[in-house]
Amino acid sequence: MEGDSAMADALPGELTDDEVLAAVAEHRGLEGDDELRRLASGARIEHQPLLDCTITRCIESRTTGEETRPAPFDLSGRPVVDDLDAYRQDPPKDPRRRETVRIVLDGSVREVPCHDCSNGKQQCPNCKGTGRLHCEPQVPCTDCKSVTSCTKCRGRGGSRKAPVTPAAPQKVKQPGVRVDCALCDASGTACPRCLGWGKTLCTDCGGDGKVPCRHCQGRGRWRCDTCAGKGRLTVWRGATITRAPENEEVTPPPPRAPWIVRSRLRSRGTWRETVVGPKDRLPADLAAHHRSAIERSLVGKRKGEVTRQVSIRHLPLARVVLSDVQDRVYYVYPGVSRPRVTWIPSRRWVSRVAAGAAAALTTAVLLFVALR
Repeated sequence: MEGDSAMADALPGELTDDEVLAAVAEHRGLEGDDELRRLASGARIEHQPLLDCTITRCIESRTTGEETRPAPFDLSGRPVVDDLDAYRQDPPKDPRRRETVRIVLDGSVREVPCHDCSNGKQQCPNCKGTGRLHCEPQVPCTDCKSVTSCTKCRGRGGSRKAPVTPAAPQKVKQPGVRVDCALCDASGTACPRCLGWGKTLCTDCGGDGKVPCRHCQGRGRWRCDTCAGKGRLTVWRGATITRAPENEEVTPPPPRAPWIVRSRLRSRGTWRETVVGPKDRLPADLAAHHRSAIERSLVGKRKGEVTRQVSIRHLPLARVVLSDVQDRVYYVYPGVSRPRVTWIPSRRWVSRVAAGAAAALTTAVLLFVALR
């Protein structure tokens, strides 16, 4: 039996070769010492523990400068310090939480008039303070589009003295029925909506040419956004300190179980879970190659790093290949009460099936060609 060296290097709590072989024997329905010895003589055992590790770093960033808010602004809940750059906080208890702290420089708070307005009001930039906007007093008729306003004068009028300006659009009682033209006085030739003009007075301005500004409701001024209409600002020098988590997934190095096994066991078995702080040691039962991978990721500090936390989930796993079983590879892992077994097809079996399928396909193609 191969695997004695793996057993000698077994970690605390790792599955022993005897436990692995007993689980495979039970899975295959083998009983008795003779069967177990026969199984052991042709077994090759390789330990391939699973690892799910996330390093969470608390990264601090800060911005310093002058801040303004509409006056009066309550700053009583913010720490007041003598030196913004020298201010330090204790490391957070949970690096996974995002935190923001705003501090105020002592003696920097004051109130000043708002430089963007006058008494909280600004001139409306849309109407330049007039309260009104230009509007086209006459618009093309919506019915005739100024094209068929009058079938006789074409909207140019005649000898009859016409009104100076078009009228408001008429209410059409009988669509398609022509009326007397207001320009040339011809009977039954004009569009019933514009009476032959081709244009009507604008319904928005009534022909006045001006409409109230919608931005300021015709007042010409509106509330200043800078001071919220207060006319004064609270000004101070402060700093905003943000602590945000950054996660890094540690990729386990070889030997690694196939993806299908890792995916299948993600929610099976008794995973060992540990949360390690910046001053704590890694679990003693970690595999050596897993420990090295995590330690390499922990070397050095990131810019702005305040503290870190390592969340580790690992599951002992043994790969078992039996010399008399060509089509399967077994994987043994700790269950709730006893070791459990899962299996996947062996590479040899998959290759043989693929070769057989390819040969069958080739034969079918040749037969099809021959029968054409």
